[in-house]
Amino acid sequence: MKNQVSVSIFQKIAFAAGQAGWSLAVFGFTELIFFFYLPPDNGTPLFKAFVYQGSVLKIFTIVGLLSAVGYMISAFMEPIVGMISDNASFKFGKRKTLMAFAVLPLAVLSALVFFPLRDGVSAINTYWLIVTVLFAFIIKCFYTTPYSALINEIATDAKERLHIVMMISIAYAAGIGIGQTINIILKVFENQYTNEQIFKVSIIFYALISFILMLMPILFVPDNSGKHLNHEAKQKHHFYDVLKDVWNDKNFRVLVIVELIYWFPTKIFTIAVPYIVTALLCLDNVYTSVVLYATGIGSLLMYPIIDKLVAKHGKKKIMSISILSLVFANLFTASIGFFHISTTVAIAIYVILNAFPTAVLGILPMSMTSDCAQKNMDETGVARNASYFALKTFMMKIGVAITSLIFPSLLLLGKTPSNPLGVRLVAIACIISSLLAYWILRKYKDV
Repeated sequence: MKNQVSVSIFQKIAFAAGQAGWSLAVFGFTELIFFFYLPPDNGTPLFKAFVYQGSVLKIFTIVGLLSAVGYMISAFMEPIVGMISDNASFKFGKRKTLMAFAVLPLAVLSALVFFPLRDGVSAINTYWLIVTVLFAFIIKCFYTTPYSALINEIATDAKERLHIVMMISIAYAAGIGIGQTINIILKVFENQYTNEQIFKVSIIFYALISFILMLMPILFVPDNSGKHLNHEAKQKHHFYDVLKDVWNDKNFRVLVIVELIYWFPTKIFTIAVPYIVTALLCLDNVYTSVVLYATGIGSLLMYPIIDKLVAKHGKKKIMSISILSLVFANLFTASIGFFHISTTVAIAIYVILNAFPTAVLGILPMSMTSDCAQKNMDETGVARNASYFALKTFMMKIGVAITSLIFPSLLLLGKTPSNPLGVRLVAIACIISSLLAYWILRKYKDV
């Protein structure tokens, strides 16, 4: 049975604002954690060391291990939170109540991660990092999982859901874009304060902005989940039974396996750019923002084109093409410095090759998950929206956890202009994972 809830354009914008807020909050302890605690080095490290930056067990790093563990814990929390949300009966709304619970601690923790207790390398800083990062990963689930479940409850059909997903994809990019201003801010104030001081003040402002944005859907978007479902849909279902039912959706199972794999090159694109800029392009780190903003603008320009391509060819075909595009993008990345082309041309090619897959993979996987959840609800009358998105996010986080282990380990092999081997190997690993994701996606059928 379809949900007939209708929301205004203002409410849709308020909903998208929540995405910008949580992506900015999460950007710190998932992306900038590498930047701050394992900084790029073009001769002089950008920040002083606060935790041990060498290898652990010869192949890992403290930051890499911690990030991987955080993603793993968060991955297992997602289905649990999804089940809680689907079964909840809060008067304020079974989605928004959990989001309201999480919003303040998530914003605060996103900043505390970057305030080590001791100056210089210290075991206390490591313990502090462990506690703040792991709690941040856990609290995040209580906002993001019910937030994603709201998509199907404010959009009435597949096309509207696609447009909603486009809006939150733009918002997601906006949140990351705000976070990426750190490179510009560091450059502007480099002679007035230490890099650590500039970074910490910026992080506080990011936390405040994310808090305000995350409040928007809680305050202005109606939570009517469950009000239009049949009696069976309102009954509570056992945790493992729901996950089993969702996993038994063969089409969705193919999609989430692809989700696990393609997140390696997707995650790498964001966190590897500072190292590509400094080690392969041999530029100042401020150009990281230039590259990411240019790619973001390029991907936004692709949105109207993607809308038309999907209407004509279907989501599966366009997503398959985008994954193949990642192969060519990473082939070029691995070869930067081998050919005699100007730095400007190299940046332009890098941006052009990454714009299309960045746009598609920021939209279609979420939209396809939404379609699968809606199809299941139409067939069964049981709303499992949060559980579908939770399982999708679970697989994504497993993939990102693997990335968080592999990426810093490869950097140990070289991340400087004189030895960029590790950065090149990161691109090669992305090629392999993209080809595997493309091969598996062939079994998916458009809903």
